[in-house]
Amino acid sequence: MKRRSGLRALAAAVLAFAAAAWPVLKAEAAPAAAQASTRLESQGMLPLLAAMAIGIAVSVIAVLAFLQMTSRGKSTKEDESKPTDSDLFASDQAGNGAVADDREGDDALGYTIPLRSLGDARDRMERRRAAAAAAGEPRLVGVAGEFAGASYSLADRPLAIGRDGHQCELVYPDGHVEISRKHCTVSYDSSRRIFSLVDHGSSNGTYLPDGTRLAAGDRRELRPGERFSLPGGEQWFEVDV
Repeated sequence: MKRRSGLRALAAAVLAFAAAAWPVLKAEAAPAAAQASTRLESQGMLPLLAAMAIGIAVSVIAVLAFLQMTSRGKSTKEDESKPTDSDLFASDQAGNGAVADDREGDDALGYTIPLRSLGDARDRMERRRAAAAAAGEPRLVGVAGEFAGASYSLADRPLAIGRDGHQCELVYPDGHVEISRKHCTVSYDSSRRIFSLVDHGSSNGTYLPDGTRLAAGDRRELRPGERFSLPGGEQWFEVDV
């Protein structure tokens, strides 16, 4: 718009200057024109001068039109380079998404807990844990291996042994591939004061000290002080009161 106004002002100034200068030029050129008129008419120059004047006027108009078109083209390019409302909306949407992603690690108010975190918390709550045995309680004692020296209570509920933390209270790391996800279970019958050992169909078996392997689902009674082992011969347990 500024460029267009400047062109218009320039054209107006040129026309004003020409209008002011014309009377002076006409007055000065009158005598010479009177003298030359006869010669021009005789020589047929008036049509040629008229054509030249028209040509000059057309040239000036063409130059002004070209400058105006150039100004319009630049204005159009500037308008095209400006972001549209849809571009701004898309940018805002992308920016909001980035902010939301950045806030995933914040502990500010309004923070949305990822579903994975809720799942992990629920898994931890669902996992059962063996309680340490108190003095005089029926217990399962780790003699050798992963749980050596630990003592777990059997007074309230049975203890399952394996690699699955959702099914077992005594959980082995995944590196113990010889032990099944739910390998075996030890329980205590307070009315009879007898311990029981059940194998849950483990791949590599549960063994008594004499090398006997328990059949899947077979319940074997143990008395206080008796032991059993898991496959590999390194994981030993003892029941006691």
